[in-house]
Amino acid sequence: MVTDILLAPPIAFGIFLLISFTIDRVGDRIASDRADAGEAFRTAWASGEEPPSGQGRPRYRLYHVGIGFTIIHVAVLLVATIPIDANGVLLGVPLLAVVGLALFAIVEGGRPQPGR
Repeated sequence: MVTDILLAPPIAFGIFLLISFTIDRVGDRIASDRADAGEAFRTAWASGEEPPSGQGRPRYRLYHVGIGFTIIHVAVLLVATIPIDANGVLLGVPLLAVVGLALFAIVEGGRPQPGR
């Protein structure tokens, strides 16, 4: 009976909100030694150091591959939840067609084109 009450969505949300707030406060207390460091810990380089010249720019050569895998995984999750009947086919085939077009656009957009 008590577990049913604790698993009710509003009660569970409140409990998790309280846990999250507690973790946030404890983390803020632990990290208070960094508060007086000024802007040193807010730079992009590790430990507040200035980045070496010429090495601070990231390269996104395989970014399109990661986005493609994300689209494929979301499509698999969607298709796995479609019911296996005629209505599922009516929903699944257009979904897979749109996913295929998206992947084609990502692959073609990731290739270097002459004149670009």
